[in-house]
Order: sequence, then structure tokens, then C-alpha cells
Amino acid sequence: MERYVRFIVRHRRVVVVAILVVSALLATQLRHLRLEIRQRALVPQSHPYVQVHNRIADMFGGETTLIVGVIATHGDIFTPSILGKIARITHAAEQLPGVVADNVLSIAAERVKFIKGTADGMDVHPLMSGVPHDAAAIAQLKHEIFSDKLYKGTLVAADGSAAAIVIDFNGTLTDKAIVDEVEAVVAGERGAEAEVVLGGAPMIRASVGRYTAMMAVLFPIAVLVIGLVHYEAFRTLQAMFLPLLTALLSVVWALGIMGMLQQPMDTWSAVTPVVILAVAAGHAVQILKRYYEEYARLGNSELAVIRSVTTVAPVMLTAGFIAAAGFGSLVAFGVTSVRVFGLLLALGILSALIIEMTFTPACRAMLPAPRGREVMREKEGWILKAALERMADLVVGRPRAVLVTAVAVVAIFFAGALSLKVDNSFKGWFPEGSALRRSDALLNQHLAGTSTLTLLVEGDKEGDIEEPAVLQAMSDVETFLEKRPGIGAATSLVDYVKRMHRAMHDDDPAFYAVPETRRLVAQYLFLYSLSGPNDFVSMVDPAHRWSVIRAYAKTDDAQFGRDLFNDLSTFVARRFEGLPAHVHLAGGALGVQTAMNEVIVREKILNVMQVTAIIFVLSALVLRSLVGGLIVLTPLSVAVVVNLGIMGWSHTWLSLATAAVTSTAVSIGADFAIYLIFRIREELARGAALATAIRASLLTSGKAIFFVSSAVALGYLVLPLSGFGAWIYLGVLTAMMVAVSALATLTIIPALVITARPRMFGLARAESPPAGLRAVASDAFSSARG
Repeated sequence: MERYVRFIVRHRRVVVVAILVVSALLATQLRHLRLEIRQRALVPQSHPYVQVHNRIADMFGGETTLIVGVIATHGDIFTPSILGKIARITHAAEQLPGVVADNVLSIAAERVKFIKGTADGMDVHPLMSGVPHDAAAIAQLKHEIFSDKLYKGTLVAADGSAAAIVIDFNGTLTDKAIVDEVEAVVAGERGAEAEVVLGGAPMIRASVGRYTAMMAVLFPIAVLVIGLVHYEAFRTLQAMFLPLLTALLSVVWALGIMGMLQQPMDTWSAVTPVVILAVAAGHAVQILKRYYEEYARLGNSELAVIRSVTTVAPVMLTAGFIAAAGFGSLVAFGVTSVRVFGLLLALGILSALIIEMTFTPACRAMLPAPRGREVMREKEGWILKAALERMADLVVGRPRAVLVTAVAVVAIFFAGALSLKVDNSFKGWFPEGSALRRSDALLNQHLAGTSTLTLLVEGDKEGDIEEPAVLQAMSDVETFLEKRPGIGAATSLVDYVKRMHRAMHDDDPAFYAVPETRRLVAQYLFLYSLSGPNDFVSMVDPAHRWSVIRAYAKTDDAQFGRDLFNDLSTFVARRFEGLPAHVHLAGGALGVQTAMNEVIVREKILNVMQVTAIIFVLSALVLRSLVGGLIVLTPLSVAVVVNLGIMGWSHTWLSLATAAVTSTAVSIGADFAIYLIFRIREELARGAALATAIRASLLTSGKAIFFVSSAVALGYLVLPLSGFGAWIYLGVLTAMMVAVSALATLTIIPALVITARPRMFGLARAESPPAGLRAVASDAFSSARG
């Protein structure tokens, strides 16, 4: 390693130029970066519910559906003025670019019709062929809407206070463009008599995109915060800027590679610059901390560079590869967005290692040697030195008490972890008072619900959806759903068929039922198609083999979804038994969210096991000790339990936003353990007594760990400034876990070394370690102070 470092120092100008050229080339790829919040990248594509959801969206649309709610501020919507608003918004929406016109639904849409019996059979006409102005026409419209379950509660509130306009897009426009287009349509319709609000998946994703764009502001703040921490660590501008420059180059490399791969930025990958910045700067701090130590001892800057990098490089490479492997383990996660997040972080850490093994020593060798005053400033420290000395006294003097306290802390927080709940709500990411949450609350209050559930009914062959037995089973599923508290409405093709059957029998309510024969069903559907051949495109395929049942819920609570799907799966299996059709569960927002809840639990457990195995194996190999691998894991395990316990007690869900915290924080925290263990071994190899080695390690590597963990934690704490729930959780929980990991490393590892005296440290068993060590403590204290 020393020969390599000497080569870098000897050719420092060439190395610096080469790294800057590569950085410039990768920077040119940043132009390919784009912000895109993709629905399917945020959900687990391997889950059966999500696969059914995608299938339904591909066949019948609905994945990019925006809801416009028109809510009367007084009375109901049945006034010429408000009905005119609904009609104008509907007709304008049908002309928007990217709209699936046949899937636009409202009481003013041409394909939304009323079925009425006549002397000749059946009359099918649009609910609103024009805006009614006289009392009789408005009364007739109200009668037709409220006598049909297809529209009452779904397109018009049960009390008439609101109406919905459902606009389906084909996916060619971005979510932001969709929201902007619809906002342009509804802007002129807002007024004192009616409130107009927007909801639906495009609204959620566009709002996520707006928060994600805030990273352009948050990242410079993170740079400033981390820079200030580094200044406090070194008290020199030179030492403050070099770690930041190294880290910024690492960010450019990672994002440049992302640009080359044509990967879009999304909610998670947008966070990676802050993470890479903090971790890469932390490694650079470890090198510079050691450089100042060596320079104070040797008095020669070039030799100090060679000595510091030669000593720190093996530790840094070990810690870096462990961190990269930990982040890379997220590639196995079931959510594409999280996989990209993990891959990008791994690439960023590997880029940082390359830069820190080349650019950092070369650049440090080119810079002027520190002046005497700068070295003294770095050595002086402040209250931190006293805190670390007291910590050393505690650990050296009472190691067993430290370990007993750690066990007690784990037990206490483990109790909190037992109450941890799993839930995912994209809407829950936004502040309570945000426009999106307010709009969603209004839509849920007045209409059937904004959380959708879609069941896919598949016939054994073409035409099987026309079978009366299949239609009756679909009707029974609707009834089952509508009796469920929290479900506002359920609809399907069968409602049209039953309505037509009643119309063909003089509108006798007794005939609001499924016809007796398949032939009669086919005739009804044919007659209806004469009024509009595309009216059923969102309900049944042209071959009548596939159909959907749609339900609307007023809640997206995780327990509600789990209970509903458990009961529903049992019911449909029994109800469709022996029929030429079966039901696939389940699409819609509830289906996707339930899938995420199931996957998050399974993938979280799997990912924690993966990260644990990776850290253990790599640590054990590098330290050449299985016990060493366990020692590295110990403080990380404490941090994990504390994190989960706090989440349980604070009722913070285990969700997509919090699932990546453990692997992220553990991968960072492993660095602390590796650096401290290597430093203790180094001090012991120099012939120092164990107490002296522990104390010296805490006052050197411990100090670096403090500043690195502070920089990482404060860098993450920039994220909550966004006000975005997903980032608040990620920022606060990761910062907390990194801080706990650092504290546990600085106390538990030395206590374990003193108490267990592992062979990997070259220690012989002592009969009474604590007592023997206490005798050396005061001498070690004086030696370390000197």
C-alpha cells in the first residue's frame, strides 16, 4: 500500500488532472437526468395484487385517473350555474391531450346514460344532453340520478352536495402536465357558489414531484451544514473544503453514471446526493484526521500524507466496501425505486473510494503544509475532548456496567418494537394542511371514497361474463362489499344489466335482477350498444371474457385493507366455485397498498438479514475473526432495536418511507466500528497497554467518529426542512440511528474488548480484567493527555 501511495504523491498533478477530467466527462451526463415519479416504480411489481392492478390498467385504464370534485358551498349542485360548471369542465376535459375520451365520466358525459322502459322496450339517453335550466328538468335529472345506484354516491354525492368528474389519461403526459392541463380548465370555474378540488393518482405523483424538486435547495444546505461540521473538526478552511470537494466529486460521479444509464430521478434517488455527500466526506475526514496526527509527529507534509493514507486506506476500503455492499443489498428489494436508490448509493460509495484513494492524497500533497497554528488548532479540540476522556474513564473503569446498561436499553426498546405497525399511504406523506390532503378529505366526505378497489373477473372462455350465474356472483360480491363499513359504493357491468332488465319490464322494481338466460343478457348488451358502442370499455372487454368490479373506500388504513382482503378472498372463492369464471384480487389503490404492506414486512426482514450477513462476513474476513464480525454487528444491532422501538412507541409506521432506514444507517454505522477496531489493534500493536490503547483510540478515532456521525446526522436532518413526510421519516430516523450507532460503537466495543479480551486483538486472558485495568487507567489518562 505504501508503494501505491508514494506513486500517487509522486504523480500528484497528473492524478488530480485525471480525476478532474473524468469528473468533467461524467458531469456532461448530468444533462440526461430528469425528474419522473413513476407509479409502477414505487410499488412491488412481483406481488400478485400489483400484477392484477397492472393488468386491469392495461385493459380498462384507470391507472392515470384524475378526479375533479365540484362541491356546492350551499345547498346542492342542482342549480343551472353549478350544473353548467360540471358540463363545461367535462367537455373541456374530453378535449385535453392524452385523455381517453371514452373513459371520462360525469353526469354531463355523453356516455353516462339513463335506462328507461318504454312501450317499445327500452330508451337509453344521456343524463344531461344539455344544462337544464327550469325546475322540471332539474327535478327530472335528480330523479334519474338518485334512482340509479351507478351514479348515486359515485358521480353525485348521496345528498346532492357534490359531483365528481373522472378523467382518465393514456399515460403520454407527465403527471405535472396532467395536473397543469386540468387546473387550466377548472381555474375559471371556481367561485363563491362551488369549490373545485382535484384528487387521484396523478395529483399525488405531481405533488411528490414538487417536493422532490426541493432537493435543488436542500442539497446546498446540506453542503453548508456538513462543511461547518468539518470546520469545527479541523478549524481550518483548507481541511474544510477538501473533504467537501472529494464528496462533491463523488456525487458528480454517481449522478453522471445515473445519467449514462438513462435512469430518471425520483423520490428516493433524489435523496442520494445528500447520503453520498455525508458518507464520502466522512471517509475524507478520517484520512485528514490521521494526516494531522502524522504531520504533528513527523513535521513533513508529504511523509504525513504517505503515512496517513497507508495506515487508513485498508480501514477505509474495508468500511467503504461494507457500506457499498450494504447499500447494494437494496437491489434485492421488491420496489424498483428502492432498488435504484440502493444501486446509486453503492455506486456513489465506490466512486468515493476511488477518489479518496487518488484525488484526496494527491490534492493534500499539492496543498501547502499546515502552519504550526493550524496544527495546534486541530489538536486543541474543545469540550469534546473532555467528554471523550470521561467516556474512556467509564469504559475502562466499568466495562461490565456499560454492557449491562446496553442490554437493559435493548430490552426496553425491544418492548417498543413489538408494537410496531406496518402501513403505507402515499397521501400520508403530505402535511395535514396541504392542498392535497384537504382535497382528498373533501372528496371522501362527500363522495363514495377516493381509495379504490378493483377486482378482475376472468371467464373460462369468450362470452362467459354473459352467463347469468357469473353476473349474479358479481352482484353478490358488490353486495358483500357495500355492507362492509368504510366502503362507499361498488359497481360493475351487472348494474347496467339489471337496470336494463327492469326497463324491459315496465320499470317494475321486482325485475331489478339478473336475467334468467345468457341469450337475454346478450340481447340487452346489444341493444344498449346501439346508443354508444364504447360505453362499456372501462367495464368489460369486447369478447366479454374479462370484466371488473370497482369499489370505493373512504379509508386506506392498513388493518382495514388486510381484514377486507382476507374476508373477500374467502367469499369470492366460495361464491365462484363451480362457475365458468374466477376472480383475481385485487387492483386499485387498496390492492396496491395492501401488497406494499405485505412486501415491506417480508422484504424488510430479508434485507436486514442480508445486510447483517454482508457486514458479518466481510468484517470477519478482514479482521480474520468470526468474533470480530460479531463485535462489528453488536453496536449496529443496538441501534436497530432502539430505532424500531422508538418507531413503535411514536406510532411511526414501518412503510416504504422508513423501510430503507435500517440498511442505510447500518451500512454507514459499520464504518464507525471498523475504524475503531482497527485503531485499537494498531495501538496494541505498538505495545500499548489495553487501557492506554482504548483511551488513545477514543481520543483519536473516537473524535473522528464523532465528527463523521455529526456530519451524517446533520446532513440527513436537512431533509425534514422539506415538510415532505417520506423525507421527514428518512431524515430523522436515519440521523437518530447513526447517532445511536456512533455512541454504541464508542462504548460497547471497548467494553467488549476489555471484558472478553478477544484473541483478534492479541490479548491474553486476564483473571480479573476490570480490576487490572483500573490500575492502569490513571497512567493511561496522563499518557493520553500528553
